[in-house]
Amino acid sequence: MQNRFEKTHILNTDMRKRYPYVEHGEGIYLFDEQGKRYIDGAGGTIVVNTGHGIEEIAQVMKDQAGKVAFSYRVDFNSRPLEDLAAKACELTGGTMDKVFFVCGGSEATELAVKLARKYHLDNGEPARHKIISRWHAYHGSTNGALSWSGMYHRRVDYTPYLRDFNHIPPAYCYRCWFGKQPENCRLECAAALNDAIQVEGPETISAFIAEPISGTSLCAAVPRIDYFEKIREICSRYGVLLILDEVMTGFGRTGKFFGYQHFNVAPDIMAIGKGVTGGYYPIAGAMISSKLADTIADASGNFGPGHTYAGNPLGCAVGLKNIEYMEKHHLVERCSEMGKYAFMRLEELRKHPSVGDIRGKGLQIGIEFVKDKRTRETMAPKLKFSQRLHDVAMDLGLIIQASSGCNRGQSGDMIQLGPPFVITEAQIDDMIAILDTALWQVEKEAGF
Repeated sequence: MQNRFEKTHILNTDMRKRYPYVEHGEGIYLFDEQGKRYIDGAGGTIVVNTGHGIEEIAQVMKDQAGKVAFSYRVDFNSRPLEDLAAKACELTGGTMDKVFFVCGGSEATELAVKLARKYHLDNGEPARHKIISRWHAYHGSTNGALSWSGMYHRRVDYTPYLRDFNHIPPAYCYRCWFGKQPENCRLECAAALNDAIQVEGPETISAFIAEPISGTSLCAAVPRIDYFEKIREICSRYGVLLILDEVMTGFGRTGKFFGYQHFNVAPDIMAIGKGVTGGYYPIAGAMISSKLADTIADASGNFGPGHTYAGNPLGCAVGLKNIEYMEKHHLVERCSEMGKYAFMRLEELRKHPSVGDIRGKGLQIGIEFVKDKRTRETMAPKLKFSQRLHDVAMDLGLIIQASSGCNRGQSGDMIQLGPPFVITEAQIDDMIAILDTALWQVEKEAGF
C-alpha cells in the first residue's frame, strides 16, 4: 500500500486515494506488493479474457521485441500485422475485409467514423458527415468519441469542446424511456433512429454508432433480440452506415467472438479493442467491409490518418498469440458456459433488497441497484452506493467495476463483472460469495 506520506507523481483518478501497487497476476488473480490476493472480477475494465501471467504470450512478446518492435506503416508491412488482420477478418466469417490497427478504443471509434466519412467522400456523397448515436452510450474519452458518447458524467465537464451530435434513446429494457415492456413494445427505441435521420436530413447522415451490448454506461444492458434488425433496416433504407462498437464485446466476451453475432445483423464498420490482446499490449482497431474497402480503393485509393504506433509488429504478434491461445483452449465456448453458470448463481443475489436487475451475456454481466424494486426508484447519488460497493469488495479481495448515472445521467447505481474466461465454477462461487458479503455490508450502511 502506498505510504500515507509517500509522494507519487502518478496523476490518479482519485487524487485523494491511496492505491495498492499490483505486483503480479496469475489466471483470474492479481497480487499486490504485500501479497494480498484479489479476484479480478472485472478483468481490468473488461479487458483480460485469456487470464493473467500466461508465459507463452509473454514469450512471444519477448521474441518479437528481439526481432523488431517497431516499424512505421508508411514504410513497411509486417508478417504479424498481416496475420493478425487476416485472423480478425476470418473471425467475422467474411463480414469484415480490412483492418486498421491503433492503440486504444477511443482511437478505434474515431477511426471508424473517419472511415465512414472517407467512404462517403469516395462514393460521391460529400454531404454525409453527421453521426447519430445513443444516450447512455460510451465510445471513448477523446473529443470526437466523447461527442457521440451519451454518458453524462463523462461529458459534462468538457461540453464546450464537444460537437453537437444527435443522440437517440438507448435500448434499455429495465428502465425503458418509452415506459414499455419488451414483450409488448414496438421497438420505439429503434424507430427513434428513423425520426432522427429524417429531422437531420437523410442526405447529411454518415453513420449510426452503437454498442451491441452496453458497456460501462448501462452495465451490460442487452437489447431485444430484433432491435438491431430494425436498426439495420433503417440504416440500409437511407444509405446510412452502421458502425458497431465492439471494443468491449469483441473477442469472446459475450460468449461469441463478436457481440453482433447474437443479433442476426452485419455492420459496415466495426471498432475493436480490449480483448484483442487480452491486456498484454494496447491494441485496438477499425474494421470495414469489402464494399467499403473496394469503394475507397477504386476511388481515391488512400486512407492516411497519422497514428504513430498503428499496426506495430510487437502488438500484432501479441494479439495473434492471444487469439491463438483462446482458440487452442476453447475459451470463447468456455466463456459462454461459465457465463451461464454465473447467471444461475447470481440469481441468489435477488434476495438482497437493493438488487433490481441482473443482465448481460457470456461473462459481460451487469447488476443494477435500486432503492425500491417495485418502482425501480434509484438511490440518492450522495450515497455513492456502487462506488462504496466497489471499495468494500476490493477490501475483501474482489475487483468489480462500478458505474452510475443510468437514470438519464442523474442517478442510478450499477456494477459490471467481466472476469477472465479461464475462471472455474469454484472461483465463480468465491466471487459471488464475496460480492454477497460486501453487498450486505453496503446495504446496511445505506439504511436498508
